Amino acid sequence: MNRRSFFKCVTAAAGTAVWSSALAGETAPAPHAAPAKPTPPGNPFQAEGNWYKAALHVHTTTSDGDVDVPTRLKQYRDLGYHVVAVTDHWKTNDLSGFSDGAFLAINGMEAHPRTGTGAPAHHFVCLDLPHPFELDRAQKAQDLVDKVREAGGKVIYAHPYWTAHTLDEMRDIVGFIGIEVYNAVCDLEWRKGYGHVHADQAFTKLGLFALTAVDDVHRSAQINRGWTMVRARELTKNAVMAAIAAGHVYASTGPAITDFRIDQGAALVACSPAAEIRFFFNGAAGGRFLAAKPDQPLTAGRWTIAKGIKWVRAEVVDAEGKSAWTNPIAVD
Repeated sequence: MNRRSFFKCVTAAAGTAVWSSALAGETAPAPHAAPAKPTPPGNPFQAEGNWYKAALHVHTTTSDGDVDVPTRLKQYRDLGYHVVAVTDHWKTNDLSGFSDGAFLAINGMEAHPRTGTGAPAHHFVCLDLPHPFELDRAQKAQDLVDKVREAGGKVIYAHPYWTAHTLDEMRDIVGFIGIEVYNAVCDLEWRKGYGHVHADQAFTKLGLFALTAVDDVHRSAQINRGWTMVRARELTKNAVMAAIAAGHVYASTGPAITDFRIDQGAALVACSPAAEIRFFFNGAAGGRFLAAKPDQPLTAGRWTIAKGIKWVRAEVVDAEGKSAWTNPIAVD
């Protein structure tokens, strides 16, 4: 499916309904009830396990990719990836026989239900779905997310900048566990691949979420531009999905991050050689950065957290302009 065609399918606005019923004299909870704030992502750098390189948004000829499932998985495997989630538009795939002790193929789907505001459709990356699995394309976004979760799947909010979404659309639903901070296809073809502004606004207004970077590959030339590093106990579906659900990840287009934490009132980061280390947080200005001196790249950075800061995240930028992003950490 051509991405541009999605904008032709905008439906009329429909507010999120509030459901209630009285049973035995008590008001039943709304079916979409959820905590006011999502559970903050954990810190992967303080978790036990190994690092696995993951592609969490991938297309094949099952929808609008240029190669079939076996070819796409081999491409990633040859590039050293450990985990690949095949997420074709509205369709799952039979991935039997593709996983082994060194490689994990996860079944998923990209779905794009209508928003309640009349804006262009949401795009959700839905991970760990059974096959076959179908969703009603006409159902409301929250109902779709609920059905994915009921099936044991996890939802990541895809490329909010590309879909021209604001917090009005992002607060339209609850239950997603992460946000794409970088989407290579949206960057390469539209220069709308970065979602850090949307993520920062969501952190302040909606709660803290994990960040992922993805290829969203449709054509083979777009491969290996963005990936998510997953800290999991072992390379099994249960362990990897548990790590993703816990937020034990960081996102990258190149640099490696080896540590990020808050210690004695300061945010600390360690990384591969970098030209800049940046710290972002809630509030006015909302950022600080350290710049490398000529021929002296940075491999660590420290920033003393100011009063009133509620969360902080780090970004590492190398000499080629490639970035890596940590998840936000809540400041106690």
